[in-house]
Amino acid sequence: MPVTWFRIARRLAAAALAVPMLAVPSAASARSNPSVTCALAITPLQFGEYVPFDGAPSDFTATISVTCTTAAVAAEPLDGTIALIGAGTRGRHQLSQGSHPLDYQLYLDPARTAPWGDGSGEGQLLPVSGMVGPTTPYRRAIIVYGRIPALQASAAVGRYSDQVTVMLDY
Repeated sequence: MPVTWFRIARRLAAAALAVPMLAVPSAASARSNPSVTCALAITPLQFGEYVPFDGAPSDFTATISVTCTTAAVAAEPLDGTIALIGAGTRGRHQLSQGSHPLDYQLYLDPARTAPWGDGSGEGQLLPVSGMVGPTTPYRRAIIVYGRIPALQASAAVGRYSDQVTVMLDY
């Protein structure tokens, strides 16, 4: 089941994750450094099939590509964080299909031990920093690690969805 992220928002850049594939641009607001502009591009998440009684979790990844440019004559610093904001509570996310939930989590690390947070104190934010030059943009590819835990017996056959916003605050 493909899931795509996309969107631009808040003193920053942002992206949304939803099923079916979706591209939703929105207006950007004021930034701390008005000469630096950032954009995000995200590869689709591939959840695949989930077997509720399989003893192994289902893992997946996506990539967030950050590109920042500047209109300034000299190089400008970029300091910010990336948060994942969504319908989940207390650091957990849920895909849903009608009344059937399917828990999942997004992580900063491939071992899936550091939950990616939303800025509310649950999980961690990813720091983003570097220099943005007039002829040398800042570019960074970031892997998002996801996991659907095993043995979720309440899962039913069908298409599940959720929405998460990726927010780059700079």
